[in-house]
Amino acid sequence: MWRFVANALLFDIAWPLCVIVARPWIVVPFTLINLFLHLVFVANLRREPLWLAGVFLFGVGVDSILFHLGLLQNQSGHLWPPLWLICLWLNFAMTLRYSLVFLQRNLWLAALLGGIFGPFSYYTGAFLNGTVTLQQPLWQSLLVLSLLWALMLPGFARIARSQYLKERKHA
Repeated sequence: MWRFVANALLFDIAWPLCVIVARPWIVVPFTLINLFLHLVFVANLRREPLWLAGVFLFGVGVDSILFHLGLLQNQSGHLWPPLWLICLWLNFAMTLRYSLVFLQRNLWLAALLGGIFGPFSYYTGAFLNGTVTLQQPLWQSLLVLSLLWALMLPGFARIARSQYLKERKHA
């Protein structure tokens, strides 16, 4: 149980740190320390590094496409996600098999929560950070993000569940 609590608490620190502080010299070391703590003390599954890499690369890839399409816009003019958003993906990936494990048993709930909180997180992050904006009209950007997250979160949950069952079977 302590793994789930520690995982949730670390993400509760990571999200505002990445979004509000957003200084690379703070966000990157925190993310790396969080990754170390996660892999040494929280993660108890053999393929955790592979899982984290997959979710991280997929998420950064999706965000990169959204920036290239102009749905998300970087105030610096770059067509890539800012470093704080990239770090946020790695911190988020660490939650999916621990503090968000309850989503693995209910994919409809994962779709609902993804469809609501995915775009809410981007909107809030863009508002608080100020370096990223959502394309206007805002409702269209939020709708696209909602649809994406209504698919991605249950997809992540389903893959996490199948990997967990495979690892238990081979243990």
